[in-house]
Formats: sequence, structure tokens, C-alpha cells
Amino acid sequence: MMEYLDKYSAHQTLIQPLKMFGFPKVKDKLAALLWLSKDIDLKDIEYVFPLIFIKNTTLALTAAQIAAGIMSRIGAKDWRRIYDQVKYTRIDEKSLVSLLEFETDISIHMLGIASLNSNGYVREKALKLISGVKSPSAVPYTLLRLNDWVVSVRNLAEHILKNIFIPDNIDLFINHFELINKLQDSVRVDLNRIKTLVEDFLKDDSFKDIVKRKLKHPQVKTRLFCYQLLKDRIVNDETIIISALQDKSFEVRMWLVGAIKTLEPQAQESIIEKLLQDKSAKVKTAVLRKHEDFVCQNFRGILEMLLIDESASVRDDARFILKKHSIVTDIPQFYRHQILKNSLPGAIAGLGETGGQRDFDIVCGFKTNEEPKIRLASLIAMWQLSKVDTVGFVLDALNSDLPKIKKTAKRLCKRTRMPDILSAMKENLKSEDLNTRILALQIIYGYGGWQALQAILYAISREQEPVLSEARNLLNKWLPKSTSLYSKPDRATEKEIINFYETICLKGLISENVLKELQFVLVTRR
Repeated sequence: MMEYLDKYSAHQTLIQPLKMFGFPKVKDKLAALLWLSKDIDLKDIEYVFPLIFIKNTTLALTAAQIAAGIMSRIGAKDWRRIYDQVKYTRIDEKSLVSLLEFETDISIHMLGIASLNSNGYVREKALKLISGVKSPSAVPYTLLRLNDWVVSVRNLAEHILKNIFIPDNIDLFINHFELINKLQDSVRVDLNRIKTLVEDFLKDDSFKDIVKRKLKHPQVKTRLFCYQLLKDRIVNDETIIISALQDKSFEVRMWLVGAIKTLEPQAQESIIEKLLQDKSAKVKTAVLRKHEDFVCQNFRGILEMLLIDESASVRDDARFILKKHSIVTDIPQFYRHQILKNSLPGAIAGLGETGGQRDFDIVCGFKTNEEPKIRLASLIAMWQLSKVDTVGFVLDALNSDLPKIKKTAKRLCKRTRMPDILSAMKENLKSEDLNTRILALQIIYGYGGWQALQAILYAISREQEPVLSEARNLLNKWLPKSTSLYSKPDRATEKEIINFYETICLKGLISENVLKELQFVLVTRR
């Protein structure tokens, strides 16, 4: 058996005609197929599929089994782009009937590939043959052809679709929910009517239990599709609501926020109460926005508690509603009172978002608290109230042992342009700690201009990895932006840039092309 080094060699063996004398023979093509099957994908179909029509039954069956195997394992993303992968496969329309000689599942997949061909006559003939074979495997191919640009093919696909509305195909329809949803995006023809037809079939009372079992499906998008199918049933079936509330994905609970609008207010109450205390900030904000009036009337206590939620988006939405309905008029005072009662992170952060300079000392008092969340909230609140007074604490926090505080300090430094930060980063660029130098380089780069180039060239000249690689990467980003430089560097900066440039040239630390670009900038912009 020949051992192939790459797919190109295997493809060449497959497309060459069989030879009585010489290469390739049947055994060579079989060997190529078996080698290819170890790592086969949709792009290989055009080389495998033509062998299905060869008279040698062993070779034809092997090719058919391999092609069918690929199609049976296609994921949701592949179905969306499958046409471009297989449309140029060589297929003789007259030979399509021979595909029915294989066992049913293989036949359907082979005809399915043909139904995706660029030739309209081949697609139509393939669909006609599919219509005579009852198999769940026909579902995705039929759904894809509903949007065909040939009217007769579209009509045939719709006819087949109605014939495959049988219980045995429920799972396949649900598994291909993305193709069903895609029908509403059709530009060529309005397929919303057909989408509704499919959904009505899946909503039938006799399939309710099958759809409900899918609420435990491992993929959240599949679960969401099934929840949507069951939306009209939540009025009479509390188990659907319980399942959604217990679902591990916040997306399902977000769906529930909108779905319960069909319920009577009394039935909504207990559900909204649970959703307002959900662990996901997105769910809580969705409830506040979609059920604002209901929350104000029935859950003022919870609404006030959401003012001190750990999520900034939840606090912001709660403040908006409370102020709009005049429930709490002095928000900063509310936070000050809460901090006196119980210094929770949300109260400290909230005061930073709404307070004034006089509140700086209040939030600053928690900067050394034993509780990490409180220390983090204090740092953020201080920064919001007075950046000038907080910059020193933020720079110190870059060396914090607590990852969240350190990450927050990095984010604040990167987002803010301040002389104190720039000066500190220039010093950090000389640090022995490589990570400190990389962070300093990234922050200085954000300031742009000649000072960014100065820092980049300095880092390159020191020749230490991984700082060197990061500096080279930033230099490649800086060069295109240099066209917007309209001022010259000061003498001291210019002198340092030239010195670093000459060192880099002598040591060959950057590629020739980058060196030429940099030289052009230095000559024309100085």
C-alpha cells in the first residue's frame, strides 16, 4: 500500500483514470481513499465522489461510504457553507439513478451531495430521486433547497418537505434548527411562510414530549430553539418554566424574561422575583428593562437592593428606574447610608459612580480592606471620583498579588492618558521583570507619537525575549500610523531614537523591509 505524504498526492491518485498497465490501479485508489479517510473534510468530496460511479463495486462502495460518513458528521457551521464546498463536484445527471443501488442512508447522502451541485438539472434530478426514498437524512438537503434560485427546484423541495413531516424526522428537524431559522433571512424569496409551516409541525401536541426532552440537550442553541417551540405552552405547563429557571445558560433565562409576558400578572410575580435575583447581570438588567412597571409596583425592596448590586449595568438600570419613578431621589446619599450600615462592594462602587469629590475619603477608607472585592470596588470608586488623587494607588496596584486588582489597574492605565502614568511606565520599561516591561511598552504605545517609537526602539535594542517580539509587533503597528505625525520630536527624543536605530541596524534586530520603512519615516518626518 502506498503511503501518501499529503492530500495533494492522494487527490492526484483519485482523479487519474484507472490503467491496466502502470499507475494507478484499483488497489492504488483504494489505498488513497483509506489514507484520506483518516483526516477527510468537505473539500475532499470533489475527489472522492466521482469514484462512486466507477464499475468496480468495491471501489465505488468504499468511496460512497467515506463520502456518506463526511456528510453524516457535518456540524451546524458546515451546513451554512456547504454549497461552496461541493458545488463543483463532477456529476453526470444520467448516472444519478445508480446511486439508489446503495443502502438507503448512503443513497440519500449521495443524492444530497448532488442536490448541492452548481448544475440546476442535476439538483432537480437529485431531489426527484430523494422524494422517492423515505429517510431522516433527507431533512437538511431539503431545507437547503427551499431557497434555490430555480423555481422548479424550490417547488419540488417544498413538496418533499411536506412529505417528510413525520414523527421519525422530529429529531433531525430539531438538530437542523439553524437551517430552519435561516429561512427567515432569505432574500431571493420570502420563506417565512415555510418556516412557520415547519415550526407548526414541530409544535404539534403529539410531539410535545419529544421537544421537552430536548430541553436537556447539551447545546444551548438547540435548547433555545426547543424553548421557543414550547413558548405558547408555558401558560399551562409549569415544568417548562421550572426547567428554564434551572437552566445553566443565562441565554435560556433571558428567553424566559420575554416569554412570561404572555402570562397573567399573578403568574408572573414569583418568576420575576427569582429572575431579579439571578446570578447573571444580563438577566437582571433584562428584567428591569422589560418589566419596569411591574417591578416598581411589586418589588421596590428588591429594586433598592439592586442599587448595590456588584454589576455596574444592574446598578445603572436600577438607578434609572428609581429616579424615573421618584422612589429614591438622592442616590449618593442612599449609597452613603448603605456604606454606614454595611460596606458592600456594590455600595462603594455606586458611590464612586454617583458621588462627588467630598466622597473620595469615604471610598478611600476601604482601599486596604481585608475583603478583595471591597478593595477592588474602593480602587475603582476612587478612580472615578478623582483620577489625580488615585493614580499613585493604581500604579501600586500593578504589583498587587490579587489578579483582579492587578488586571483592573492595568486596564485603567491603558485607558487613561496622564503624565504620571507615562512617567511611571518609562521607568518600568527599565525593569528587570519582563512582564512589567511588556505592560509598560503596551501602555506607552497607546500614547502614540514619537514617545511610542522611542520606547519601542529602546525595547528592541535590549534584545530580550519576549519583550523583543512584542516590540517588533508594536513597531509594525506604529509605522502605518506614522503618516499622521505632523510634528517633529524634541532634540533629546530625536537623539535617543537615532541612537537606538543605529544600534538596531548594526545588530540586525529587525527585518530589512521594516528597517527601510523606519528609515523613510525618520528621514521624512524629522
